Amino acid sequence: MFSWKCLITPALFKDLTGQYHKETSYGLALISGSRIELDGCPYYPWAEAHKRNIDLKQMVRESLRWGEPYIVLDNRDTYIWTIPISLNNITIGGIFSASHGKEQIEERESRVGGAARLLMAMACRENICNSSLMKINSEKSRSSAQHAEIIHTFKNNPHQHPREIYLRDEFELLTAIKKRDREKAREIINRILVGVYNLGRDNFDILKTLVLEMVVLMYRASVERGADSHKLLGVNSSYFKDLHEVTDEVALSGWLTSWLEDFINTSFYSGSVSPPPAIALALEHMKNNLGSELTRDGVARYCNMSPAYFSRVFKEKTSHTFSDQLNRFRIEQACFLLDDQSLNVNEVAFRTGFNDQSYFNKIFKKHRKVTPGTYRRQCIEKFLHASPPP
Repeated sequence: MFSWKCLITPALFKDLTGQYHKETSYGLALISGSRIELDGCPYYPWAEAHKRNIDLKQMVRESLRWGEPYIVLDNRDTYIWTIPISLNNITIGGIFSASHGKEQIEERESRVGGAARLLMAMACRENICNSSLMKINSEKSRSSAQHAEIIHTFKNNPHQHPREIYLRDEFELLTAIKKRDREKAREIINRILVGVYNLGRDNFDILKTLVLEMVVLMYRASVERGADSHKLLGVNSSYFKDLHEVTDEVALSGWLTSWLEDFINTSFYSGSVSPPPAIALALEHMKNNLGSELTRDGVARYCNMSPAYFSRVFKEKTSHTFSDQLNRFRIEQACFLLDDQSLNVNEVAFRTGFNDQSYFNKIFKKHRKVTPGTYRRQCIEKFLHASPPP
């Protein structure tokens, strides 16, 4: 069994107590189990704590559970607070402090919280309190409190169908994904899933079905907004196989936690943050309006995207800038029109959106290595050579 002496020496404790007293005017006591090992807080009767309705062991456990200093008020109106001292994940005891009668009640209440937080900071700095474990437990406790609040909300405002739960938050969720706000997305998805849990809490098979439906809905919505469908499908496929083995709510909770992290990671880092339907819409709009004046800003507005974001996404999806892709479409159309001998080169340029023939010639030569006139002559020659003799 580990001893508190593995973590702190009497000399270190004395220095810690002196520093703490200087900062707060409070003393410190190191207590392991019910045994008072080092007492630098003589104004509080630790040996008689049980007579004041104080369970010192339980206080240490509660501090560890909540990941923060645990503060109680005894039956003599004295505040007591503690933080656990631990070696790795093994709790050895606690460092305690207490308010004293020198203070006015109002002054005491305003100071105790700050003094408790300072104690934890000092202990973590000296590595006698496991700061990583305390942080994890603190986050868990906050998450549990949020879940309890969400469940209370859903009980007061029940939904008849899980889709209602999802659709209520869909826009906010997709906005968070689009903005790459991971924490907000996680918060919203947790809220949705807690609502689903509440809806199916009386029947585990129904709960699994509802959770599966939420997963499918989120997958579809994320793909529609640009996430890589193959990567997301790979995530879902592997998890769907594991879901068949889930037989209780604890296992389901673990399954959901893992799925959620992989879903968010894939949605945010698939390299496909733009909505493919929007880019397809842009390309179609460009092809159908080659003879009109087309600008990057105008097409971006047509797709309900900001110009800067549109440019970046367009390049990611097509490997070309907007101007380059537009010229490619226009030159392809020009080649088709040049086969029509009834149209002169100037008319072809105008019909494909080039109002300046010299610029048309320049861009055409860049893409086809010859001028429009030369291209037309070459096409005629090929046609003649390919035609059978009379």
